[in-house]
Amino acid sequence: MKKLFFAIVLAAMFAMPMNASAKADKIDFGKLKCSAFVELDSETMTMLYFWLDGYASAKTGDTKLDVGAVENNLTQIMKVCQKNPNKTVLSVIAD
Repeated sequence: MKKLFFAIVLAAMFAMPMNASAKADKIDFGKLKCSAFVELDSETMTMLYFWLDGYASAKTGDTKLDVGAVENNLTQIMKVCQKNPNKTVLSVIAD
């Protein structure tokens, strides 16, 4: 049941329009500053988090998604970004 709920939330999130500040044909995560990331609405931030998680997973070879850790991971990224607004989001997850 938890997996079904998560799938529904994820599908709904991707169906929502992106915040105007995040609308772009392409987002360069190598250049996306923490200062911009922390200003995103929660839906857009979550969507971008899943891209970042996929990127990190590809680097490490981890093929599992820990649904319970998503909120904690996003909270940790936010804490680091708030303290380091000039860092790129990609560098935060690489540390």
